[in-house]
Amino acid sequence: MKDDRPSDASLAGLTVISGLVDAISYVGIGQVFMANMTGNLLILGFAAGDPSKFPLVATAIAVVGFFLGAGLAGRLTDRVANVRRRLLLAMTIETGLFAATMVGSFLLPTTQAGRYPLIVALGLAMGGRNTVVRRLKIPDISTTVVTGTLTNLAADSVLGTGKRTRARRRAGEIVALVLGAWVGVLLLRHFGFNATLVVLTVLMALITALYTWRTSPARAR
Repeated sequence: MKDDRPSDASLAGLTVISGLVDAISYVGIGQVFMANMTGNLLILGFAAGDPSKFPLVATAIAVVGFFLGAGLAGRLTDRVANVRRRLLLAMTIETGLFAATMVGSFLLPTTQAGRYPLIVALGLAMGGRNTVVRRLKIPDISTTVVTGTLTNLAADSVLGTGKRTRARRRAGEIVALVLGAWVGVLLLRHFGFNATLVVLTVLMALITALYTWRTSPARAR
């Protein structure tokens, strides 16, 4: 039976994208996460204590955008039963949201308020992705956060049970997120905010194309 779920390589690519997105938002926009909502909720708490040091409005917008994206993706997964169609639709929408962010970065003012629409688009993309991937129920894979993956890796390491259950997958997920964040900061430093968004959009389009090709009915024959 053909498996329509993304390959490990595609999932790793999506995790790299998440690290790249959070680098763009935290470094390029300023102290706000798009994929890591735990960090944003903490920042909201910090901002409540000292609003002069933390971006309360931008962080709140990111959380709302993520929530809306996750909610709409929940409706998508409920209505589209076919895994391939669901993933293709979700990945295409995510690519479109990245493209909209890229275009907006060239057209909108570079003020903090001018970044708010970009935060909304990135939040929608990451919220939607988180729901769709989690509904696949692939162990140790969320493509957006790795706290649970890191916990499981440590618990089953030589320090814990010694079972090393899915150690390679777990370590790969963690490395992919760090790699994305590292690459994102390098791109921002050497090429700037707009160019980094171009790279993000192109990479997401390539991952979507790879999944489309790998799961195409013609190839399965």
